[in-house]
Order: sequence, then C-alpha cells, then structure tokens
Amino acid sequence: MSANIRPDQSFQAAAFNGFIHGLKGVWREELYSNVVAEARETDANDVPELERAMAGSAQYEMYAWLERFTQQMSLVARWGAYNDLEPQMKKLSAQLDAAAAQHPERLNLDPALPLPSYLTEQETHQYLGGLWESDIGGYTLERLTEKASFSLNSPERPLSWYAEFLRDTLKPSRILDLGCARARGTRALKRAMPDTEIHGCDLCGPLLRLAHLRNIEEDLAITLWQRNAEDTNFDAANFDLVTSHWLIHEMPPAAIRNMIAEGWRLLQPGGTFAMYDMYLTPGGLIGEWLHAGYAARNNEPFAYSITNMDLKADLEAVGFTDVQVELSQLQATPEALRGELPDGRLHYMSVITGRKPA
Repeated sequence: MSANIRPDQSFQAAAFNGFIHGLKGVWREELYSNVVAEARETDANDVPELERAMAGSAQYEMYAWLERFTQQMSLVARWGAYNDLEPQMKKLSAQLDAAAAQHPERLNLDPALPLPSYLTEQETHQYLGGLWESDIGGYTLERLTEKASFSLNSPERPLSWYAEFLRDTLKPSRILDLGCARARGTRALKRAMPDTEIHGCDLCGPLLRLAHLRNIEEDLAITLWQRNAEDTNFDAANFDLVTSHWLIHEMPPAAIRNMIAEGWRLLQPGGTFAMYDMYLTPGGLIGEWLHAGYAARNNEPFAYSITNMDLKADLEAVGFTDVQVELSQLQATPEALRGELPDGRLHYMSVITGRKPA
C-alpha cells in the first residue's frame, strides 16, 4: 500500500482555524479572568446559585457564547472541518478500506453491536450525528484534537505522560484500552511499551477504522475491537492492566459503574484498573461552576455528573484495593493542590487507579 497522507486542509480553512484559535485565546485568558473576578464578588453558595448570580454579566455572556460557538464554528462554519473534509471523503474512505485489508486480524468490527442511548441520542462535542455514523466523524475528530489540548500542553504530551506513568509504575504485559476512539492513547501505550500486547476497544466503528490506518502507518501492532466497555465479551482474567483515557466523562454514572465491574472481571489477580480523565476540579465553587458550564455548552452532560461521583468508593465496592485518586503530575502544581484557580482556563486531568488483590 502506498504511503498514506493526512487529509489536506485548504488555505481558507487553515486561516479560519487560526482565527478561531485566536478567539479561544481571548475566551481562555482575558474573558476567563474577568468572569472569575466577577464570580468572586458574588455571595453564591452552590453552582445553581452562582449561575443565577452571573446571569446578568456581559463578560460571562460573551465567555459562555465563545465557549460553545468557537467549537461549533470549527465544525460547521463555511471553512469548518466538515465542509473542508466532505469533498475528500471518497478518497479518504477508500484509504480506510485499503488499510482494513492489511492485518485484518487487528481490526475486528461488529456492525450489529447495539449502541447505548447515551452515545446515539446526543451530538457529543457538537459533532454532527455523533462519531459513530460515518467515516467523516473520525477525520473531523482528528483534525480538531491534534491541533490543541485543553491541558495547555502539546496535544500528545498528556497521552505520552500517562503511558509512561503506567509503564514505570506497573510494567504490564497485556493491556486493554477501553473506549480507545482513534487509538491516540493506545498508540502512546504501544510506543512506551513496544513489547507489550495491547488491545483497544470502542463502540464506534468509523473511529476504529481510522485508528487501524494510523496504527499501520506507525507500524504499531495493536488489535482493535468494536465492543462495549460495559460488557466487552472478552474472557475473564485476561489482562493485567485495563485502562481508559478521556472516556468516563462521556458516560453516565451507571455505565461507569458497569465498566468498573467489567474491569474487575477482566483483570488477572494482581492487575490494575486505571482511568485518566476530568474528575477533580481545583478552584472550589468557581472551578466547579466553570466545569458545569463547559459540560452543558459542549454537549457533554456527564462531564459534570462524574465530578459528583465517589469513584474511590465505587472501585472499592467491587473489591479494588489501594485505590488512588490524584491530579495528573503534569498539572499538580502547588496552586492546584491547594485548590486554587489557574491563571487561564484549562481542564484538569485526574488519574484513578485500583488494584485487584492477588
């Protein structure tokens, strides 16, 4: 197969994306600082009360508008990702078909897999029709997520940090990456642990097709499966590390608890269950309020609900021990550990781990 290339981005789309990036900078820095200063002047005691108190603020109205509509413009404006990619999709889908013919044992799709309503009944992240319907969804997600990171690191740095953290602390030999999507995090695991057997599973077939193509391009032997993280149908005690990255904030609490129970079933005695996602929210009430607003405005209703879960208790309830819940070391600054707000808007990532007793 000839060398694959990334989808071309037109000059107009590149210029438009630069404009959107500038708007996001205004939102993330100047407007954020002004909104935080105003919020500190209120007497609110909880998130709904703070939202009501800020309802008349022009600064907050603009902050909230930019938070939602910069994402929307990146996707569906005249030079947004969908309109720029659509003319290329015949070529790109053919490229995915050709990749699927290479190492077909590494791409295991199940078009009949039932998809949960929390995936199909909303356009998460404002992606049109969701990411499970067609090939364009994967390429759109790729274009938006490979340019920037809410962690304020380079987009790949949080992935490589997490992979290296798992390698250095656990030294696993057989890994399952739940909700792997385009397998960015899965590839980071394989780069960090090239001799480790690594599997990834996701609900969305189009994302797995693109993941398989990128795996082949990097010559990374990763086996992908279209399966539900709540009920994977893998044999019990089949892995010594079951992990996820950027997954649980897309799932309702009941589904997360099902996934935790499935992780317990899949792990060998002595194995580790690990999650890397938005959970702890430094900044007290204002930090919680900003996170709740983000969840609502970006069509991610569960991103806020998980912050009210007691994940430590949920892991311990199924039998995990040595449960640890902490901020990513990339973001665990002294200020964040004291619960202070950062100077600019960002998403904090947490690492949650538990061990299945030997």
